[in-house]
Amino acid sequence: MKKKSSTIELSAQELRTKVKGARIARAVKDSDIDYSDIPSFSSGQIAQFRKVGRPVVGETPRKAISIRIEEGVLKKIKAKAKKQGVAYQSLINDILKKAV
Repeated sequence: MKKKSSTIELSAQELRTKVKGARIARAVKDSDIDYSDIPSFSSGQIAQFRKVGRPVVGETPRKAISIRIEEGVLKKIKAKAKKQGVAYQSLINDILKKAV
């Protein structure tokens, strides 16, 4: 039998944990960040900023969900939505709205 070498060998999981810990130790704290070189913006400049995120469609915001639909049904809905010039998700929403 071969003797184990004196160096410690780490498993992949142990190595990942060790590296992750080293990254956390090197992380910069918010209190250590120097914000003095960031320019101030006027209210006019702030008004010109682009809003990020999806715009509200309709009267209320929509909720993202995940559902499973038969492939054939989805193909037909997508084809119908394309004919109508709307997104297929909007068409599904309209169909469900009428059904309830």
